[in-house]
Amino acid sequence: MSQGGYVTLVGFVAQDPRQRKIREGVLVTDLRVGTTPRVLDRVTNEWHDGDTAYYDVSCWRRLGDHVRASLHKGDPVMIKGRLRVRTWVDKAGVSRTSINIMADTVGHDLNRGVANYLRPDRRPVAVEGDPAAEQPQDVTEDRDMIDEDAIEQFGRELDGLSEAEAAEGALEEDEAADTSAPVPF
Repeated sequence: MSQGGYVTLVGFVAQDPRQRKIREGVLVTDLRVGTTPRVLDRVTNEWHDGDTAYYDVSCWRRLGDHVRASLHKGDPVMIKGRLRVRTWVDKAGVSRTSINIMADTVGHDLNRGVANYLRPDRRPVAVEGDPAAEQPQDVTEDRDMIDEDAIEQFGRELDGLSEAEAAEGALEEDEAADTSAPVPF
């Protein structure tokens, strides 16, 4: 394992991801993530929000493409990456410091909601004379099988349910599936 400052950041997307090109056409997606700690007031036994801190996150190449396609302002996220601290002097002669996280892994925080994962289409490179690399012509795309309207409806239904109601509904569906399934001999 290489040495360096690795961090895990749990928070929310503070603004929509922005993608930019740098040297030689490499794409970098910049993400701004906010974290707000919860503090327990031991006198009143109530939780209060602490001060929100914001972090700049850089997602390179394919990870950046996936972040740009998957995350939006307000989404709960978890990020693992390398910490990079830079210090410089600005035009006014004031010393400045920026903290940036070079992301290795980015994902939705499933503790706060439901996500739907889509694997990108990665076709093998055809090598002459390699029958395993050839794809059948009549294979339908996985994306054709996804019902976007059903996913949206499911999300709306989940938003309207409490945790107990959602668990009860899932239990009822499981029991119904168990009774209708044929019993193996």
